[in-house]
Formats: sequence, C-alpha cells, structure tokens
Amino acid sequence: MTTTTTTTPPSSSTSKILTTRKISNKIIKILILGTGESGKSTLVKQMKIIHNDGYSREEMLEFRPIILDNLVSSMKYVVTGMRLLDIDFQYSTNQELAKDLILCNKYFDDYHILFPHIEYTIKTLWQDNGVRKAVARGFEYELNDSALYYFENIDRITNEKYVPNTNDIVKSRIRTIGVVETEFICDNHIIRMYDVGGQRSERRKWIQCFEDVRTLLFVVAISEYDMTLVEDSSRNRLKESLLLFENISNNLFFHNTCTILFLNKFDLFRQKILFTDRQLKYFFTEYQGPDYDAERSSKFIENQFRQIAQQANCNKTLHTHYTTATDTVNIKQTFDSIVDTIVRDNICHSTLL
Repeated sequence: MTTTTTTTPPSSSTSKILTTRKISNKIIKILILGTGESGKSTLVKQMKIIHNDGYSREEMLEFRPIILDNLVSSMKYVVTGMRLLDIDFQYSTNQELAKDLILCNKYFDDYHILFPHIEYTIKTLWQDNGVRKAVARGFEYELNDSALYYFENIDRITNEKYVPNTNDIVKSRIRTIGVVETEFICDNHIIRMYDVGGQRSERRKWIQCFEDVRTLLFVVAISEYDMTLVEDSSRNRLKESLLLFENISNNLFFHNTCTILFLNKFDLFRQKILFTDRQLKYFFTEYQGPDYDAERSSKFIENQFRQIAQQANCNKTLHTHYTTATDTVNIKQTFDSIVDTIVRDNICHSTLL
C-alpha cells in the first residue's frame, strides 16, 4: 500500500506574513536616548560619514552658519568665563572689544560671511593671553567641547570662501528639536536610528519612537560628572543621566530591548581626571578609589549604570563601550563591534514571534 503525502501550499495571507517578517528582519531600529549634550547627534553624524558617503558640498555649506555661530558664541562664553575666574585681559583695549561682542546678536550677513568688526574682534581676542588662559581653564566654567578646536582654526573658518570639512561638522553643536531619523545599510541590514532631543522639554516625544524598536542605545557624556544641566544649573549632568537611565530601565517598553551603553567623551574624561583637580570624589562622594586614576574612576561610573540595569532586570545584559563620538575611527570600530550583537538580538526576537 502506497501512502501519498500532499503538501498544501501556504495561503496568500501566510505568504504575506512570511514576506513581511523577512523584510522586517532586515530592518533594525535603534532608539538613541540620553540627556542634552551627551553626544547623540555627533554619533548620528558619524553614521552618515561612515555608512552614507558623508556630506555633499551643498550639505557642508549648510553647516557654515552653524559653525560661525558656534565660533563667535564660544568666544562670548570665554569672555564671560574670564570674569568668573577673575582673569584680566593682556591688553586693556581688548576689554572694550569684549564688551561690544557681548552686546552683539548678529554675527554675519545673508551670505554667511562674518561682519568685518566681528571677525577682527574674535581674532584679536584669541591673540590675548588672558583669553587663552581662560580657554585652558574651560573645565571650571563649563566651556563647550568644540571651542578650542574652532579657535585654533579661526583663520580658515573666517575665510570668505570657507567650506566646512567633515571634522568641522562633527564638532558643530546644534540643539536637536523633535526626532531626527537616519537610515543606512550595514552588513546587509537596514539600520534606522532615531535621535531625540535630550533636554527635558524634548523627552516627552520619545514615546512615539518606541514601537518596533528592538535596540536602545543610551549615550552618556562621562566627562560631565562635574557639570550641570543647561536647562537646570542646580542639577549635575551625570546624576541626571543616571536618573534618566533608571527611569528608562524600569519602563515596560524597554523590558525586552537590547540595551547598549556608550560612555562617551572618554578622551575629555581622561584629561580631566589625570590633569586637573576636579576629581570624581568631589561630585560623587560614594567613590572611594584613588584620585587621578581614569580607569578606576570610569569603572565606578560604569558600575553605577550596571547596578541600575541589574535591579531593573537581572536577566538582561548591558553592553557597555567607552567612546569618543568626535573620533570617526573610534566610532566605526565600536559600532562594527556591536552590530553582531544587535542583529543576533533582533533575529532571536523575530524567531520568538
């Protein structure tokens, strides 16, 4: 007796489901969270440079007014810092220039060329030893990370024919408003990254990004252990990051996500710990390790986040990486190392569906 086995072809609805699942397995959504100025937007810029052939000339020119504004605003901030640190100008005439600069609200014309008096002022001030002393002590009044870089390139940036280069763009600072989506292909997978503004007023918008997001990338500016929030000068930035991470870790939306922690701005953290008196113990009294020890200090901070993750979900692994978001090579190496982890987690999740 012969038994005939008949294979029933899948229904059209089943085929559609399988096709949809195949496509969705190729798409990996990464939600980037963190407090303001942690380096999230810089990370997104790096992904465009590494995976999307960088910026066109037209796109680079769009950054010109942003960078000019960063340059002049940084000089104004330094002048304010000089008063706080009680540093005098090398030349008394520069004090009048500084006063005029502080009162100025428009720096360049419609063609994004600096007004001559603004260009003269910032170049003259940069040659003043008092200004340079204040820049060297920028940690003490929370001078932004990019200021020194722009000052050192002041002649190139103020040139009428200036076109920003990739490094200029990576260093540029502009507040993220709303949600910025970036898409690129990595290892035959479509990666969609969602960068959300980190200031408190922007965080309520995160909820709209939760759907289908399997990977959470939390970015912390580890170097800001001694700094306060832009929107609340009474609140320590790193403690705010810890509180935010705790809230996210306890949020049911993220219970099953692959969580990656970038301890960013490690280069600045290391400089601050090794070469200044702003030691971790003065801002985190729980730290009992030695001073001027970047490794022990950074491990203490990492463990603060690990403890939060462990308490929220003891079965979940927290993947941590020390990064410098302005360093393209560092970010490429780090991101390449986590892609496999992200892909495995997404495949595992889709298999369980």
